[in-house]
Amino acid sequence: MYKKWFRQRPLLSLPQVVVLLGVVAALFIALDLNRRAQSGRLVGVDQARLEEEVRLESTRQAELQATLDYVQQEDYVESYARNEAGYIKPGEKRVVPLVIEATPLPTPPPPPTPDPALNARPWQAWWQLLTDVPLPGQ
Repeated sequence: MYKKWFRQRPLLSLPQVVVLLGVVAALFIALDLNRRAQSGRLVGVDQARLEEEVRLESTRQAELQATLDYVQQEDYVESYARNEAGYIKPGEKRVVPLVIEATPLPTPPPPPTPDPALNARPWQAWWQLLTDVPLPGQ
């Protein structure tokens, strides 16, 4: 009677174990494929960004080459020497215009506005308050 009671049925049968191992293996394979696809997408994004950066830098290189060609010309060198460096050719005279700045005069203060209260009489204020008409004689 003890042997019957202690003898237990296995938790999973052989086909169930095989199916469970297959599901676990399929899960690992799916996760690995997902990881590889994600890294492939990131490589594509980085490649597009790098191509854009290379395009911008090649444009910048062309601009710098054009600038280099321009500054190596005789016309540019002469223009720089005359206008910015202050050089003159033999036999020429330098003319430097002098600007005389006059100190501006301060603006006069505006004349003060007349204060009507100085010439007003008390009865005129009462007249305005009581009647709201102009003062007699105006």
